Amino acid sequence: MPAANRPRVAVRVVRADGGPESVIPMRGDVMLCGRTGDLAIADDPFVADTQMRLFFSGARLAVEDVGGGNGVFTRLRAEREVPAGGEIRVGRQRLVVEPVPPLAPADDGATAWGSPDAGHRFRLVQLLEGGIRGGAYPLKDGENNIGRENGDITFPSDGFVSGRHAVLQVAPERLMLRDLGSSNGTFLRLGAPSFVDNGDQFLIGRQLVRVELS
Repeated sequence: MPAANRPRVAVRVVRADGGPESVIPMRGDVMLCGRTGDLAIADDPFVADTQMRLFFSGARLAVEDVGGGNGVFTRLRAEREVPAGGEIRVGRQRLVVEPVPPLAPADDGATAWGSPDAGHRFRLVQLLEGGIRGGAYPLKDGENNIGRENGDITFPSDGFVSGRHAVLQVAPERLMLRDLGSSNGTFLRLGAPSFVDNGDQFLIGRQLVRVELS
């Protein structure tokens, strides 16, 4: 596809403190982001040497998580489906969705360990630094609200989580994630390569960047 038919691309490094923001133009067909590359994010232990790749697929810009570090997360602009094993970022919390296997009955017909099976099909598991597993939060069918002070799952010590931040909807066939107008956004880890629209934001380690097409 001729370059004339492609938009001009720039990546803006977002400053939460309102200070001057740097803008890095994409000069070729590919732009690499990481600790090194076209967009260098230094001094962040959660960023790999190369972590995100922006590239053209025909006339459209696409993004890919090339592995390493703590992944690349896209900020939700609309409700999105979360697969089993999908990772979510709210505030400083990194959370992974896991299926919950049903409890196996004991030989005498009682529930194993003497606990009734509550019927939860999914849970959120908190991932701490170094990939250590933290708290686990069972998800009930229907809405599961996430927030700092209000909701089914709360993180009262995380000042980057809004009072009402996001909601996970557990339906019979799928699990949906929606932001509730939070201040700092709700993020879903990239799986497969996907197309990029003007204004899309990505979280790489602790750094937020916005892609601008013109």
